[in-house]
Amino acid sequence: MKKNQGFTITELMIAVVIMGVLATLAIPSFTAYIYKARVTEAATFLGAIKQRQESYRSEFGQYCAVDGDDWGTYNPSTIPGIDPVGWATTTEWQQLGAAPDGPIRFQYATVAGVPGVTAPANTNLDEDDHWFAARAQGDLDEDGDTFFLEIYSQSSHIYNSAIAIGGWE
Repeated sequence: MKKNQGFTITELMIAVVIMGVLATLAIPSFTAYIYKARVTEAATFLGAIKQRQESYRSEFGQYCAVDGDDWGTYNPSTIPGIDPVGWATTTEWQQLGAAPDGPIRFQYATVAGVPGVTAPANTNLDEDDHWFAARAQGDLDEDGDTFFLEIYSQSSHIYNSAIAIGGWE
């Protein structure tokens, strides 16, 4: 009597199909996990901006208008995308004292105003008081669909424009 050695082609095919199904289920979950982790960069730096803005206001009596009183100039000037880029500091950002810890995947802006100055649209800021808003704008998968996170002086929450579709686009 001869002993069977090895696997049959049917057994190998079944193993390959099972591995394919598992990979099909795992890859989207892993990708979503990676994007969510990358969004933490923006949330962390926005929190640092808020902290610096509050310190600035306690020292100078108003918030630091790094980018004026309306969204316009972002740092960096283009959205980085998949590959992170270095932070190019400006005089205004140095005045605020905020800079990210390392390479970034978002572009940032922070605007501020004194009472009576119109706040950017859709921020719901009270224009009868000093205000600031900070924004991180990104396109993590470089598909052309950008999303943004915003933090405001009059709120303790971060607004995410893509919260309904996974939090990152």
